[in-house]
Amino acid sequence: MRTLADDLLEGSIDLHAHIYPQTSLGESGRLLDHEWAKAARDAGMRGFAMKSHYWPTIGQARILSETFPGLVALGTIVLNGHVGGFCPFTAESAIKLGVKIIWMPTFSAANDIQVQSYSSRVKQNFDHTPPGNGLEVWDANREILPEVVSILELARDAGVTVATGHISAEESVALARKAKEVGLEKFIFTHPIINIVEASEAQLKEVADLGYIIEFTWISAFPMWQGLDPKAIAAAARSVGANRCIMTTDAQNDFNPTAPEMLRMFIATMLQLGVDKEDIEWMVKRNPAKLAGLED
Repeated sequence: MRTLADDLLEGSIDLHAHIYPQTSLGESGRLLDHEWAKAARDAGMRGFAMKSHYWPTIGQARILSETFPGLVALGTIVLNGHVGGFCPFTAESAIKLGVKIIWMPTFSAANDIQVQSYSSRVKQNFDHTPPGNGLEVWDANREILPEVVSILELARDAGVTVATGHISAEESVALARKAKEVGLEKFIFTHPIINIVEASEAQLKEVADLGYIIEFTWISAFPMWQGLDPKAIAAAARSVGANRCIMTTDAQNDFNPTAPEMLRMFIATMLQLGVDKEDIEWMVKRNPAKLAGLED
């Protein structure tokens, strides 16, 4: 049976879903990367961004894009401490290799460590502590670090998207202000309404008013994660304006559906909550295409 959600999934781009394996070969996974790509293509999706907390996904993305004609797999990097943290060379080398999204730190972010989010999973799975932990984008005077500014400028010049990762809401807003100052066009406030970040409505609107994008992730609503009320997502999208938002899955683990099915569920739920078809198209097609450099 095909529904409106299936129709809206066709041509969509998921800008936040995790590769498998990521932490180790022993972790649970629903699909290998090539199976994920096939499922996305079979659903009629236009593409997806491959995220890993640990390693750049540029190589896998290129291979999958060439293996599955008509589907675009986007390579990304997360600036955690073990890949150099706020290292302009790391960002520059990733850009030269075709990266499409540069995330600020996740498990290496001071905020993530404070709220015991993904960093706690790293602690459970590894004997050694990652280098460069406790990263913040600003100094003691809350001025954005020169090396972070350099990364923003590199992304600006290359047309690459910068996303906030797991830094705090206050850091994210300050980073967005600096990004606007240096002329960066593509910027995502990463899952700001979940408990890692807990941004206020005013903070969401400030980032959106700078011309940037607010992200909502569907895994946040799942019972093994946070059980975030989908009504809160719909309300936030209405408040900010769907034309300034994206919907992504943050898909991972075998106790959740596959990434394409998760995005279909997300679309169907938003429709059920009264979000307009046109607004959903902004969030799963038009804005992701712009961020990915795939405008028609």
